[in-house]
Amino acid sequence: MWNLKNKLVVISGATNGIGKAAALELAKHEPRMVLTFRNQNLADELSSELKIVNPNLNVSFVYCDFSNQSSIRQCSKEILGLAQRIDVLVNNAGVVNTSYHETEDGIENTFAVNHVGYFLFTNLLLEQMLEEVETRIINVSSAAHSFIKEMNWSDVNFQEGFGMGVAAYGQSKLANLLFTRYLATKLSTSNITVNAIHPGGVNTALGNQNKTLVGAILKTILKPFFRSPLKGAASIVYLATKNNDGVTGEYFVDCKKAKSSSYSKDLGEAQKLWELSEELVAQKFTL
Repeated sequence: MWNLKNKLVVISGATNGIGKAAALELAKHEPRMVLTFRNQNLADELSSELKIVNPNLNVSFVYCDFSNQSSIRQCSKEILGLAQRIDVLVNNAGVVNTSYHETEDGIENTFAVNHVGYFLFTNLLLEQMLEEVETRIINVSSAAHSFIKEMNWSDVNFQEGFGMGVAAYGQSKLANLLFTRYLATKLSTSNITVNAIHPGGVNTALGNQNKTLVGAILKTILKPFFRSPLKGAASIVYLATKNNDGVTGEYFVDCKKAKSSSYSKDLGEAQKLWELSEELVAQKFTL
């Protein structure tokens, strides 16, 4: 097992669902932690629970709205000010939307939070991970990536045919896998491993903003892919604590390497997504 004691773990969207479950489990390993939140009350609740798990835990909470690029940039700046090195980065913040709406940056909200947020947050923090010692990036994707066969390049925002948002959500999770594989390739000569997981989560807050019949229907549609938060967090904990075996660019389910769609492994499409993402955040990243 990889010793996490005094190593720094960053988890986005840590106050609900599997993010919270992962934080509580990883706290047992005595790391230092930086957790992002949007709801102060939930952050306070988690802080109290973490103190029960590990009274001596060194933990900081940083506000971040992953639908807003300015907020992501500010959050990243605060985290970089807190840490000389990040050992584990868990990209977990996510949403499900049953109606179409765009962010202030002009991006459909699901894609903005679930993919563009990962992309920008990770790239802004990478400078604190490119060290001689091993560091790890864990991206929370989903088996829902199989909802669609390929990226909807002609209408990434799904302005046409958004429906209940199932395809948009599936596309965002497919983007997570394409991003994972491409970043792993770009970092193949570095000390950083990059892997993705399918967590599920019956009792998570994912989609709770959809207080409609359509939202309830969407939860039903997604149910086959759901698990408890604790089971969902298991793969995160596994990838954060397992001994280094050089595995990178892979997809994990139940703490084991699993197959994802063939399209999700297409590096040409992954590069296209990377370039589009740079355009959406108006910044190029050279690794």
